[in-house]
Amino acid sequence: MHTPAVVMLGANFYTALGAIRTLGRRGVPVYALDYYFPSAYALSSRYVTQKILGPNINLDQEGLADFLCDLGRKFDHKPVLMASADSYALLISRYAKELERCYLFPDNPTGLLEQIIDKNGLSTLAEKYNFHTPRTTIVDEGVDLNYVAETMPYPCIVKPALSHEFVKIFRQKCLFTDNRAQLLKTLETARSSGLEVMVQEVVPGFDDQMYVFDFYANRQGRITHTMTAQKLRQFPINFGSSTLTHHRHEQELVELGTDYIERLEYRGYGEIEFKKHPQTGKFYLIEINARLSTLNVLLDKCGLEFTYVMYRDLVGDPLPEYHLRENRPWAFWHAYEDAISVSAYLKSKQLTLAQVIRPWLVHHKAHAIWAADDIKPLFSFAKLLLNKVFDKLRRIIKSRT
Repeated sequence: MHTPAVVMLGANFYTALGAIRTLGRRGVPVYALDYYFPSAYALSSRYVTQKILGPNINLDQEGLADFLCDLGRKFDHKPVLMASADSYALLISRYAKELERCYLFPDNPTGLLEQIIDKNGLSTLAEKYNFHTPRTTIVDEGVDLNYVAETMPYPCIVKPALSHEFVKIFRQKCLFTDNRAQLLKTLETARSSGLEVMVQEVVPGFDDQMYVFDFYANRQGRITHTMTAQKLRQFPINFGSSTLTHHRHEQELVELGTDYIERLEYRGYGEIEFKKHPQTGKFYLIEINARLSTLNVLLDKCGLEFTYVMYRDLVGDPLPEYHLRENRPWAFWHAYEDAISVSAYLKSKQLTLAQVIRPWLVHHKAHAIWAADDIKPLFSFAKLLLNKVFDKLRRIIKSRT
């Protein structure tokens, strides 16, 4: 079998770093693309075959699509195209007809990824297929904000239709509110930004009620690989990305997630986030990630290298099916972000020191950035942090002079 390469879209986050390492350790050539090298610390991985500077996806999607088509034609065999962020997954979906001439990637129904990644679209899909989700109101131009504020149960959150656009403006994934006046103010702020948003009730329960179902659906639509995990801590706390997540098998979640994905006719790797109601035990669908996972290193340690599973399926040499059922003693850990989160949990009295330490001690660690066989990314990441600290100090000094 020839060995097609992988073109990895995005290299400025540990999502891409984990996938690059998975593939590189398997001998797969990885061509990593980003539009700004100084912040793309994954590019320093020893497993990157070649760094590629491409157009800024935030400024020129069509230009990036054309660039990728030109790049793809330079390979002897079609490379596999992978997205490490929502914006890149959307690009692949929107320009699928052009890109499929030069690349291999999952063949999803037209428009499905846009609906899944767009939270408004996911809300519509959930209603269509009767998925169990928190109560949600889409706030478009014709919606009366006062009516929304009067009828929505509290607490609730204001979520974006497209997370990556929202984060660029608000620097967080959602805005929390626990009363009518606060919700109205938040909605007005969100609407003035020009972004589509929705209001969603908050399912009760601490962050450890958050679960994920990871899966791979092959080219025929059969779900061949699955596992579940439980979040323990997040950054930012309560409504953020994982900082400590351990493997935990939940058969009900496997059955529920499998049913959802089969009804959607989704293809490729994906991850569904659920929240479990602490009183009723029901699982609520929160979101579906149609791109590579931030938990990639945990998945690898548990024996499910989803990135490699997808690669092998797309090149026509699929791996045997594997569904992880027994619990493994591994936990994903992002040391830097977890330190910030722990401070916030302790300050808000959501956790005690003993509750912080206990889960950390009982697991083997799957580190977000550190790897003994690939240490340069850690130094690149540390350099970015130091630059941010120095920039902040310079601004403080400048404001005082």
